[in-house]
Amino acid sequence: MSANAKTSIDLADSRPVQRTKAALFDTFLGLVLTRRYARITVTDIIGPAGIGRSTFYEHYRCKDDLLKEGLAGPFGVLADTVLAGHADDPRLEETLAHFWENRRTGNVLFAGTTRTLLTRALADLLERRLATRRILSSLPPALLAAQMAGGQIALLTAWLSGLAPANPKTIADALRASARAAVLDLP
Repeated sequence: MSANAKTSIDLADSRPVQRTKAALFDTFLGLVLTRRYARITVTDIIGPAGIGRSTFYEHYRCKDDLLKEGLAGPFGVLADTVLAGHADDPRLEETLAHFWENRRTGNVLFAGTTRTLLTRALADLLERRLATRRILSSLPPALLAAQMAGGQIALLTAWLSGLAPANPKTIADALRASARAAVLDLP
């Protein structure tokens, strides 16, 4: 999640598109650390990234879309906690270790105006995964996904801000346990 962090870019995109998106996201993350999110403009992003305005709009409607796509990879790993067979997926601990190493960025992103956006993005990913499996919850999938996303973001926010010490494995175990409980997929 640092400016040097590996971005989540769709590998189906051509190499030039991947480079363009990576340049935009890396520049954007650098700006997120130095400015309030609401004050970051598309012009602020495209100039330092060396990308034209029309090229930006070929790929994104707004900076929110850029943020959501850039975090789709790590958030996809978080969302995978609801899928059967992902109980021991090592990517979750690796993603959490990455979040911890880049907690300065995480503390900025998981707070303020971006928190709502990120919670909604995670809920969308969770809802798509919930649609692929049988769940026993009485909540509609959209509400269940919103509940789960809110809980995951709250846990990550508290952990990354240093509220209490824990290692990535402990956080991963907590995320998995709450996902199982939420879908009533108890062992």
